Amino acid sequence: MKLVALPCLALLLACDAEAPKSKDPPAAAAPKPATAKDASPEPGKQPEAAPAAKFPPGEADEACAKILVVAWQGAEGAAATVTRDKAVAQARAEELRKQLVAGITFAALAAETDEPKTLAKGGAMGTYARDTWPDKYAPLKDIVFALGIGETSAVVEHPHGLVVAQRCKVEKVNTRHILVRYKGAKNAEGKIKRSKADALKLAEKLHAAASTAGADFAALAMKESEDGSAERGGDLGPVGRGMFAVPYEAAAFSLKPGELSAVVETDFGYHIIQRIE
Repeated sequence: MKLVALPCLALLLACDAEAPKSKDPPAAAAPKPATAKDASPEPGKQPEAAPAAKFPPGEADEACAKILVVAWQGAEGAAATVTRDKAVAQARAEELRKQLVAGITFAALAAETDEPKTLAKGGAMGTYARDTWPDKYAPLKDIVFALGIGETSAVVEHPHGLVVAQRCKVEKVNTRHILVRYKGAKNAEGKIKRSKADALKLAEKLHAAASTAGADFAALAMKESEDGSAERGGDLGPVGRGMFAVPYEAAAFSLKPGELSAVVETDFGYHIIQRIE
């Protein structure tokens, strides 16, 4: 989904005009220096607490976001099945926003989005730091970072449709995995010739091996996993919500550190997942 920059509203202070000249005013009396007594609270009155931080530590520079996109006929990238005009799309987006503000979850409304990538992830756009925010979603960056956790944006227009964004809490999981691919799986190389059934059998065999007492999961992943993480013992590092395929993410976040998942299928193949600290 390619987004374009949106017009910004700014408060402009007129500083160009020169102020009228006047005679020098009398010098103001110097302010009396504050004393410790001045800073003390009145008897019986508690000092005011410092305002609570708007975000948990670290979340001022990193954000998790979910979006809904309502396309109109003729919008860039709109599917042939989209027949609504722009006015209808605007009204629908506003209605979806009202439902989100009222407490309806993104999961319940995810099927309403017309953007395939986020549709497959229940509306999840992903978790990104300010300096790694993807160009694809660049016009949403300032909008999302201005939201509090759980807050919903106004409806935002871009060439692909009308967007409603919601900021979610940053949650990360660190996992390692063993991936078994099959012919036709997403990103499977041409040298992968095994059938899907054979891939499942191999994944189940590797799962049994990884489940054996004293098994070294990292060593097994380094030897057997069929993706780039194999050289790191399958370690994918800390990853935020919205970045994994949905079945992988659901399994990963359900595990406790050290636990092993059952065999999990995604478009990439079959995974055996271990959660680590």
